[in-house]
Amino acid sequence: MLRHAARAVPWGRVTLAAGLVVVLMELVRWNPWVLWPLEGTAVGLLAGAAAWCFDETAMAVVDPAPRGLAWRTAARSPAVALLVLVWAFGVARVGDGAAFGHAGAVLVQGLAAVATGAAVACWRRARGEASPGLLFAAAVVPAATAWALVRPLEDHVAVFPYATTTPRGWHLSTAGWAAAGALAALLLVAALADAPWWHLHRSPRASRS
Repeated sequence: MLRHAARAVPWGRVTLAAGLVVVLMELVRWNPWVLWPLEGTAVGLLAGAAAWCFDETAMAVVDPAPRGLAWRTAARSPAVALLVLVWAFGVARVGDGAAFGHAGAVLVQGLAAVATGAAVACWRRARGEASPGLLFAAAVVPAATAWALVRPLEDHVAVFPYATTTPRGWHLSTAGWAAAGALAALLLVAALADAPWWHLHRSPRASRS
């Protein structure tokens, strides 16, 4: 497994993303009132980097091999663990003081983002897409940044709560992120089990081959 992880995971991109997450959270810690939107960027970057971990540029060679998607996913788990540890470190550095008293809620955001990125990538891999992580990251990082900057519908959907967000808004945000993480876990399990309803989207010729 370690040999597969060393060769298959784009460690350069994942390590760079992890380093950027630390830098972004340090900036947030330095001036949370002004730079808090960078927390949203960091969360989006976590999701994108988690998805990168499961890209398979050698899909034509690897997919027909005896090692299934579940084995290959497990082999790449050290890269995901690295992202989780980096996020936990970044949130611990920020602390409750710079996180407006809600460091635990911020931690949940990142963990749910990692789970979502991994689940989406594995789901797309189960459907035969070689590099879903690149496309996912290209969409989720700017989307998370824009949402954290503009904070649309904050009174109803506080995705990235701020200092001025009500306690109820923080609570609902945490519940929403936790629900997203749970759904991502279910999607990941279904993808790794190659759930039968995936095959409804495949042509009869493809399913016979």
